[in-house]
Amino acid sequence: MCPICWISGFIAILFGGSFAATINHPISWAIGLLVMAYGAYKFYDSYKRGKHMGEDTKSRNRKLIYRFVQGLVIGSLVTATIFYNLGADEHKDDHHKESLFEKFE
Repeated sequence: MCPICWISGFIAILFGGSFAATINHPISWAIGLLVMAYGAYKFYDSYKRGKHMGEDTKSRNRKLIYRFVQGLVIGSLVTATIFYNLGADEHKDDHHKESLFEKFE
């Protein structure tokens, strides 16, 4: 499989899915579905191009895609950890504050 096609398809599906999920409007859903369809096409294109590659090229491409996914997972975990540590105190304070509904009772 072609690593560039695979990675661009993966990113397109991520962007399309997050766009369709975060903006609540039918036009954004349509745009998100179009971007996800483009990502699915890139996966198909990657599969189609991979049929004509040699076994050593396929092996190198699998390793490249594996390294990309590895970096994506590690980057996501590091980012989540950093942002959790930056906002953990404020989040705990919000739970201990008196809510607006309790003030008016």
